[in-house]
Parts: sequence; structure tokens; C-alpha cells
Amino acid sequence: MSSRDGAPFSYAEVRPYAVAASLDELQGPDHGVLELPHELAWSGRRRFDLDDDYDRGAAYKIVLEEGREEHFRRFVNGALLRQHWGEIRPARQVRALWEQRFPELRDRAA
Repeated sequence: MSSRDGAPFSYAEVRPYAVAASLDELQGPDHGVLELPHELAWSGRRRFDLDDDYDRGAAYKIVLEEGREEHFRRFVNGALLRQHWGEIRPARQVRALWEQRFPELRDRAA
């Protein structure tokens, strides 16, 4: 989406987002409480229960939108990401980048 003069509509449209090199390298925890560092969860809540669907989706949204590859490897579990991709609601640009790199995620979202 852009303004009438062709300028970006929002920062999210031009922000550089990172994407993992491989889903298999994502070895984050698969259950229990995940505590995110301030550099990722800078605006509030930092503890999320990975066994709770809402909490897991909220934590992964934060990591995917705010993180870099080292954060993905540490905090995201590839198997959980594959299994629950359709439930995670990152920004459109983030979703598009991850689905472009990993078409199997797009298939999961359908």
C-alpha cells in the first residue's frame, strides 16, 4: 500500500525484516514459559506460555517482527512454527517474506 504520490504508506512497508536461513535451525523451546529480552519485547509483556495458543502466537509475532537470525534460532522452534503458522499473525510483510522463503508455511496457512 502506498500513498497517491507513490511514497510508502507506513514504516512497516519499508522496514527491513529478517528471515531465518532454515527452519531446521530454529531450535527454540517447544513448551514452557518463554521469556523474551527487552530488545525484542520492548513495549511491555516479556513472558509467554508456549503451551497456550494465544501466548505462543503473541511471542512468535514479536520475535518474527522484531528479531534477527540469532533471535529466531534461540526463541523459535521450527516444528512449532510449522505446526502453528496459520495461527500466528505477523505483519503482512513479515508473513510474505517467511512464506516466500519457506513455501511449506504458505501451504500450512491455507
